[in-house]
Amino acid sequence: MSAPDLNLALQENAERLRLILPQMSQHKVPVTPENYATWYHYIAGDNQALHEKIDTLLEQNADFTESVNETLYKEFVSDGNRDRLEQVSQQLQAILSETTGSLSSTGSQAEDYGRALSQLNDSIEQGGETADPMSILRQVLSETNKMRQSVDQMQQDFESKTSEMDLLKKELELVRKQAITDPLTGLANRTAFFDSLDAAITETYDEASPICLIMFDIDHFKQVNDTHGHIIGDKVIRFVADTLHKSIKGQDTAARYGGEEFAVILPDTGPEGAEKLANHIRETIAETNLVRTGSREPLGQITISGGVALYRDGEEPKEFISRADEALYHSKGNGRNQISLAAM
Repeated sequence: MSAPDLNLALQENAERLRLILPQMSQHKVPVTPENYATWYHYIAGDNQALHEKIDTLLEQNADFTESVNETLYKEFVSDGNRDRLEQVSQQLQAILSETTGSLSSTGSQAEDYGRALSQLNDSIEQGGETADPMSILRQVLSETNKMRQSVDQMQQDFESKTSEMDLLKKELELVRKQAITDPLTGLANRTAFFDSLDAAITETYDEASPICLIMFDIDHFKQVNDTHGHIIGDKVIRFVADTLHKSIKGQDTAARYGGEEFAVILPDTGPEGAEKLANHIRETIAETNLVRTGSREPLGQITISGGVALYRDGEEPKEFISRADEALYHSKGNGRNQISLAAM
């Protein structure tokens, strides 16, 4: 990091601290990593919902109790595995504490340097022609060298802390990804599915574009488990999930809805396109001959049934899902290995 970049970063961080900490102090909010993160986003203005919520609390002269602070953090800031996030927060707090110590130390040394130069200047003015230029120069160089070493050390400290925080950032991203991913299939989990569905429905309000939902279920899956065991059952689930993943694109979302049931959200897609995709997935699965690893024993034909629903304006997400589910069970009741369309 160059000296100008370092100075800019210090100025920006100092400015944020000058804005955030007084606000927290004024409203008697304890300075913890979670609370600091909440008020950081409030001051930065990058979380509209959080900003509006805190503004409302301020207008109501509400007390920022431990419960209120925890709710703000959980609802608007926290994401993913709580325990791991807390551990990472503690590590971040330690890094920030050490960095603050470096700044304080350097600040003190900078003040000493300024005083030393001021004293040397006074000596020149008072000494006039009798002042010893070489002696003064040696002192200036000595004090300057001390300050240079201090700044160099501070830069090394910052580079080290930046590297640590980059690693923690990557770890946080991994934790968050794990929190919204089904561990067996790698698809979105049920929580991520509902979030994606809500986002897609909101988008349809803004752009008036169609959105379709496909619900899939593996046919006779209990029989697969009973005949071949759960390890093979898991293999079948992963195979279906992989087929879904390879078949979608863009803003589409494939999720494991639960057990052997899957869902695919298709923004900006009408029923004709959704039905075509659903049948492509169904046919791909039905035409693939799965075998046991090692013995190469065939597992028999694996098929899926599906139901497609087109979102109705103003419809609740649970009603949307229910209609796609009804179409799915119509397929299963009508002989399986087929796709049915819900009533428009």
